[in-house]
Amino acid sequence: MAFNGLWNVYKSENLDEFLQGMGSNVPGKVLEGDNLQLEIKQDGKKFTVIEKSTFRSKESTWILDEEFTSTLADGSEVKGRFFLESPNRLVGRFKKCSDGKEFVTIREVKEGELQQTMQIDGAEGRRYFKKQ
Repeated sequence: MAFNGLWNVYKSENLDEFLQGMGSNVPGKVLEGDNLQLEIKQDGKKFTVIEKSTFRSKESTWILDEEFTSTLADGSEVKGRFFLESPNRLVGRFKKCSDGKEFVTIREVKEGELQQTMQIDGAEGRRYFKKQ
């Protein structure tokens, strides 16, 4: 259960490029200052993720390998699913409901750090979290 815990963002990379690929008008600099905190709870195949930031709080619960619908920070609705590639690596494949654009979110725990990589149309952004 490598993901369990409270994670605080401390660094971001290439958010502008990724957000542009997503069709968002929000500048990456805005997200870099959002003080995002993720609380992740894993119970077998069930995950609960509580996101808290300067801009919003949101809780989502989903089951590995099962499709679910979620809302992004900009209000976009997406559908997709997460797969556990290894005990320390979650891969999510999603599609925006508004335009059908597909993107990938990877969350991986390495050496006590959570790295989140987001990819769309060749653009890639990253966020790094330390466990509290």
